[in-house]
Amino acid sequence: MPVFQVEMRWRCSACQTEILGRYKFCSTCGKPKNDEPFYDAEASASPGAAVTDPALLSLATAGKDWVCRFCQNHQSSLHARCAGCGASRADGAAPALSQQEAAPVRPALSIDPEFASRASEQLYERAERRHNRRTLWFGAAVVAFMGLLLALAWVFGEHDVEAEVVGRSWAHTVVVERYRVVDGHGFSEDQPSGAFDVSERGTRHHHYDKVADGTTQESYSVRVSCGEDCRTTSVTCRSNDNGFKTCSGGDRVCSTRYCNETRYRTVTRYKSVSVSRPWYTWRAWQWAVQRQLVERGEEEPPRWPSDDQIALDRGCGPGERERSERKASYEVVFADEDADRHPYVPRSLDEFNALSLGTRKVVRVGGDQTQIVTRR
Repeated sequence: MPVFQVEMRWRCSACQTEILGRYKFCSTCGKPKNDEPFYDAEASASPGAAVTDPALLSLATAGKDWVCRFCQNHQSSLHARCAGCGASRADGAAPALSQQEAAPVRPALSIDPEFASRASEQLYERAERRHNRRTLWFGAAVVAFMGLLLALAWVFGEHDVEAEVVGRSWAHTVVVERYRVVDGHGFSEDQPSGAFDVSERGTRHHHYDKVADGTTQESYSVRVSCGEDCRTTSVTCRSNDNGFKTCSGGDRVCSTRYCNETRYRTVTRYKSVSVSRPWYTWRAWQWAVQRQLVERGEEEPPRWPSDDQIALDRGCGPGERERSERKASYEVVFADEDADRHPYVPRSLDEFNALSLGTRKVVRVGGDQTQIVTRR
């Protein structure tokens, strides 16, 4: 950011002539500059008004003017003696006040101390009452909000309640699978190992392939440089209190401008084509579910289907055999003092047997599953 010096002006109070800041005496009537303020010339806050002459630059950067104590004339810091009376700067220099320092001070208003004290007390009491009312309202709002949060947490969040077992149910299932010949159908990749009596049954749709189907023109946008955006920075100045001012700014700053440009490219167009493959039927030895046996109950002790009911390998043909798998499920229902029901899944048969009707527990509800907190 450029820094430059600009010459200011002052107006003679005797003849109203405008004088350049470098001069300390009126060029028309000879009156010395005393307290006449410096002001800006028209269009002076621009680099075009900058001082370039070396002698003037020395005056501009010499520092604040000094005032002769004997004749009150303003003198440049470059002058060792007063041009009015010849007094040396060492003997008669007084610092020149800046325009802000020389501004008149407005006298303070005279206020009766007793009146000011009473007014202050009244204002304090009013402010305190407003503060107390706001505090009470804020406190009540906070209490109500916290109560609402607690209620929502109790209803929708996890919480512990004392509950009693009011319902029980169980189910024992035995799944019997038989290794036997089963019929199958599908594509070649679906056939199990060891398949036999394989027969082709025509063709069926297998999948879709994407096949090139010519080309087409496609438009797209790219960001490209398309010139510059420029601006002139603002100029700020401060007075040197010597007929000149120091300014900065006014330089030209540019940035690249970008625009959207439409371009075109050739892309391949595709279409979906149905692909068919041979369809087969076959036979193969596989494990398949033969039957399921289920025992259910509520109060009576859980039991499994008997061996006579399961009857493994009964009715098997040549090469066939059977195997069984057991599955168990248990559930109890707790009811709290509000008669809300909470299903619970015991982790084992022993736990299910221990949770007989009427058993009381502290359970945690409100989550994904009911949990027992105490086991007594």
